[in-house]
Amino acid sequence: MYNGRSVSAIVTCAGKGTRFGSNKLLEKIGGMTILEKTVREFVHPAIDEIVVTISAENREIYSEILLEKAGLPVTLVDGGAERFISAKLGLEATTGEMIIVHDGVRPFVNADLIDRALAAGDEHGAAMLGTPTVVQLKLVDDEEYVSGSLDRSHSWLGQTPQVFRRELLAEAYTKAIADHYARVSDDADLVAEYTGHRVKIVRGEDWNIKITTPTDMVVADQILNHQSDLS
Repeated sequence: MYNGRSVSAIVTCAGKGTRFGSNKLLEKIGGMTILEKTVREFVHPAIDEIVVTISAENREIYSEILLEKAGLPVTLVDGGAERFISAKLGLEATTGEMIIVHDGVRPFVNADLIDRALAAGDEHGAAMLGTPTVVQLKLVDDEEYVSGSLDRSHSWLGQTPQVFRRELLAEAYTKAIADHYARVSDDADLVAEYTGHRVKIVRGEDWNIKITTPTDMVVADQILNHQSDLS
């Protein structure tokens, strides 16, 4: 519960890992799979239930890791072809008034980041973490020519966790499916586009990275080593 509202977490783990070349959720950081490291962080005092969306072919191995060996209090739900469809299926398995959605391949999430997202989501109805960009983001057309640049003073790199009032997220998913939504985006984009509700962005951390390519594993090891030195 958070401020009297029940809270459900959806950790999206149904991706195929095509850019990584293998199942990145089964890669290990500090002796623990990315899958387990990420999901463990959502065993949090404010979170009432945890749903993990998975691909059907991974059910056996994920069940072994999360349920049989780790004994985590999670429910596994088969996902769909698109990330937001997987998250919608996860939403249907939850009961919370506030919904946290998090990428399963962001293993450095922690209680502080969850607290920041929850506080903003509780206050604003829809919120996400992010960091101001320090690079110049280019707009590129279909032929890969530069068509412009984003104003760096108003450009942030989106992160998860993202937190929404249940009814906003449910409305966004339903309308996106009816609209045959096919763009690569996140839940914050869907909520803003299909409900008109503004999404508050709050400061995350540079180290809250998403594991997408093998190079990210090198960065992850450096982050882990740095955090170990600080503890």
